[in-house]
Order: sequence, then structure tokens, then C-alpha cells
Amino acid sequence: MFKFVLIIAVIFSACRTAPVLPPEVEEIVIENPPVQTAALEVLEPVFSVIAIAILRDELINTRFRVSLQIENPNPFSVELAALSFRLYGNGRLWADGTERNIIGVDGESTHQSDLFLTMNFIDMDRRLLDQVISLEDVHYRFTGNAEVTVGIEDFTAVRTSFDLSGNSQVLDR
Repeated sequence: MFKFVLIIAVIFSACRTAPVLPPEVEEIVIENPPVQTAALEVLEPVFSVIAIAILRDELINTRFRVSLQIENPNPFSVELAALSFRLYGNGRLWADGTERNIIGVDGESTHQSDLFLTMNFIDMDRRLLDQVISLEDVHYRFTGNAEVTVGIEDFTAVRTSFDLSGNSQVLDR
């Protein structure tokens, strides 16, 4: 029993005693530097519709060309990932929907792209159809939401709304 107690006492004393280094070996202290998580500031890209043109294809169906632009002030790439929209002509709904993966923009640059939409005149006012046939300007309103992604994990998409209106030329293809 005495040997058992002696072994236990030696073990406990070894645990409390600091290790002794030979005099020629310096003690090396390894410190972990503090983890720095730099907050990445994401500047909101500037989304704009720079033109809407009505392209007359047929008597009943009409295509729209919406010229979109996104200006990226960030040093990394962004993408206009989704666009939900409603397009009105002379106060009446022409087209609505959602487009995905529209424009990719490099860091600190601006990019323009065209989005093509189709509208059917069957449910439209005859006066609007006559305006398009005679290539007269048409008043439009383009509203919706855009989702811009930055392509970096753990960052949520930047969402922005738009509500633009003006007059558009009708271009005969």
C-alpha cells in the first residue's frame, strides 16, 4: 500500500512542477496571433435601364429591347443575378417576368447588356397597337427588383428596386 501511495505522490508532484530545461536550451514561446477577420465592405452596384426600344416583329407580337447597365464600384466581380420586372405601355401592363444570370461585371467597371421581352397585342387597347404600327413613340414604365451577387461565400445578395419611365421609339426591324 505504501508503494502505491508513493507512486501517486510522485505523479502529482510531477504534474505541479515545471519542466526543467538544460541551460543551453532557451524556452520557446509560441504565440498564436489574434485572428483578424477583416470586414469586407461591399459597395452597392449602380443598376440602371438606359433605354427601352420597341422592336416590331409581327402584327400581333412585339419584342422589346431593354438595355441594362450595371456599374460595379467594388474591386471584385459582381453579377446581375436576377431581375423581376413589370413593363407598362401607356399605363397598361405589357409584360412581366423574371430573368436570371443577366450581366457579369468585372471589378471597378461598367457593363451593358440587352434583355429581350415579348408582348402580345391581343389583350391591348387598339390605340396602342395603332401607335406601334405607325412607329410613334410610346410612353413606358419599367418597375421591379434586381438582385446583385458578389460571388463571395457568406455574402447575401444586394437587392435594389427600380421604377423608371419615359418615352420609347418604335423601331421597325
